[in-house]
Amino acid sequence: MRRFLLIFLGLVILGTAPAAALTNLSSLPSSELPGPPQRIVATRLPAFDPARAYQLPGGGVLLVPPECRSERCPLLTLSHSRGRTPTELLESASFQPFLRSLLGAGLPLLISAEGGPDGWGGPEALWQLTRDYTLSVTRFNFSGRTYALGVSMGGMSALRAAVDAVFDVHGLILIDGRVNLTDAWNSGQSRQPELSAAYALKGRAPAAHEDPLASLPASFRLPLLVFGSPQDTTVNFKRNGEALYSKAAGVGSQLVHTSGPHLGGSHLSAGVAAQVVAFVRGLQARKLP
Repeated sequence: MRRFLLIFLGLVILGTAPAAALTNLSSLPSSELPGPPQRIVATRLPAFDPARAYQLPGGGVLLVPPECRSERCPLLTLSHSRGRTPTELLESASFQPFLRSLLGAGLPLLISAEGGPDGWGGPEALWQLTRDYTLSVTRFNFSGRTYALGVSMGGMSALRAAVDAVFDVHGLILIDGRVNLTDAWNSGQSRQPELSAAYALKGRAPAAHEDPLASLPASFRLPLLVFGSPQDTTVNFKRNGEALYSKAAGVGSQLVHTSGPHLGGSHLSAGVAAQVVAFVRGLQARKLP
């Protein structure tokens, strides 16, 4: 089913999918259907030279290390934190060294707009991520493996991609990541209008089947690298990262306890980037089942 949907999505992006078939995909946002052909455009981001940069529809960005034009490379999707756009993330002084470390290790980075600054991993966010993935893997020598990294709110999109996307995710990484929709709803009224819009809740609390953590299939197992701090008062680590780890950690998983506030400086350090790289490389060295 995933393979069929991926082929169909490619036709939609190219503008060749039959409009009549769209009636069977009622879960896709109407704003995206059928739409004009989508394009990926080369651009230049001097802060990340010599990586090649591409602008994606809706504001997403793809960064490709130079070696990935000849060597086969996996793709790392990076789902952004709340209130941030991909451009703001790329311009952030705290994120730039972290991203450069990943690129320097030969990891192409896809930072999708994912439904905007407050997409919360909802249907629009997952649709945009899937579209951007389909466009991105044509721009470098793709190895066929994808890893999803979620930062703060981005944990919702990263987990949804691992469970529901039409492409396979071979490892999931969370940095202060939120994966519990119910916990997000209960954590403050300021988030509720955003969550209601992202999930079409119409002001009500989310049901269990709408929560990516609560609805996680019992059989779901995946290599996880989960960073989180017990002192984080924004995203409760016990109800999010630790809860996911206890339910879904597969072979090769690691739970890393950090310290300090939400997205503190040490949480995006060179050491954390090195652990992310080592995790991906370790999975790359394993044979797929």
